[in-house]
Amino acid sequence: LASGNVLYDNGGNTPSITASSVKILAAAAAMQALGPNFRMSTKVVYSPSNPDTVVLVGGGDPTLRRTGSSGSVYRDAPKMSDLAKQVQDWALANNVTAINHLVLDASLITGSTWDSSWPTYERTAGYQPLITGLMVDGDRSNPAAAKSPRSSDPVGRAGREFKKALGDLAVNADITTGLAGNGATKIAEVKSAKLPTLINYMISSSDNTLAEFLARHVAISQGLPANLESIQSGYQKALATMGLDWTGTVIKDGSGESKFDVVTPALFNDLMAKILGGDANLKSIVKGFPIAGKTGTLLGRFKGANSEARGHVFAKTGSIFHAYALVGHMDAKDGSRLAFAFFGSGPATSNATRDAIDTVTAAV
Repeated sequence: LASGNVLYDNGGNTPSITASSVKILAAAAAMQALGPNFRMSTKVVYSPSNPDTVVLVGGGDPTLRRTGSSGSVYRDAPKMSDLAKQVQDWALANNVTAINHLVLDASLITGSTWDSSWPTYERTAGYQPLITGLMVDGDRSNPAAAKSPRSSDPVGRAGREFKKALGDLAVNADITTGLAGNGATKIAEVKSAKLPTLINYMISSSDNTLAEFLARHVAISQGLPANLESIQSGYQKALATMGLDWTGTVIKDGSGESKFDVVTPALFNDLMAKILGGDANLKSIVKGFPIAGKTGTLLGRFKGANSEARGHVFAKTGSIFHAYALVGHMDAKDGSRLAFAFFGSGPATSNATRDAIDTVTAAV
C-alpha cells in the first residue's frame, strides 16, 4: 500500500463472485455519500382534519426495536416504545382520546423486495428479510439473534408491534397500508445509531440486512430510486471521485448474496488503498473488519500452520454456495502493509476452498 506496486496478480482484472466482500463497497459508498452523521429515521404523522388517524412512516431503518424484546443485535437501536410515548404525549396534549386508524407507509423503498437469485432459505433460515421501507428488528423473529427466521410480511409485523406499543390509545385501531398525505404534521420520530456504528456491525457480523438498506440509502442520496436496479449506479456515483475502474463489475444487491455480483480483485485493492489513504471517516470503515483468529467472521479461522497470521490479517469474508472470498489488508512480517483480494468459485469449491484461501493469505 505504501508504494502501490502490484506484487502478485493471478486474474486480478477478472470479474469474480464477491459474496459478502461486496459489503466493503456498500460501506465506502455510504460513508462518501451519506457522511458519518447520517441516521435512518422512522416517523409518525397525522392530518389535523383526521386526528384519530396516524401514519407510521418507514424511513428504511431495519434497526427499529420493538417493545418488550430482550435485546437487539443492533447497538443503540431506536425504540418503538419511545416512538409510541411521543404519540401518547401528543394525544394527551391535543385531547385525542383514541386512535382508530393506523396507516403504514413503507413507500420509501420501491421495486422488488427480494432478488430472484437469493435462495428462499436465506429468509426462512434467518439471514435476510424481505427488503421493505418499514420493519422492526430486521424482521427477526428473535430480535436478539443475528440468525433468526424472517417473516413474509415485515410491514404488517411492524404495524402490529406499533399498535401494541401504543397501548389503550389504539386498542381498537384498524391497520392498513397507505401513504402519508402531503403536508402531514410530524408528531413523533426516532433515529438509528450513526453511520459508523451501523457500518461496524454490518462488516464485522456480515449483516445482510444493513447492507441492503445502506445500499438503498446511497441510491436515494444520488437521486435514484431505492431499488435493487439502482444499487450499482448509486455506488459508482458516490465513489466517482476515487477513480476506480468499474470494467466488468456487476452489482445486483447490497449484501453479496447474489451469485451474479462480480467485481475484479484489482478494483477491491484499489478501493482498499483509497480507504486506508483517505480521511478519518473513510478509515473508520476498517474498524469493523474481522481480524484473523480474533474477531467477527474470522474468529474461528486461520488455524494450525496458518495461525501465524492471527492478529495480522484484517479482512471481509465472503461465502455463498460455490463461492468464497477474502478481501482486506494485512501487516506483513517485514512491516509492510499489503492490500489483497482472494476469490475462489466454481462447482468444485467447498469449505476446503475457504481454508485454502486462509493458507494463501498466511503464505503472503
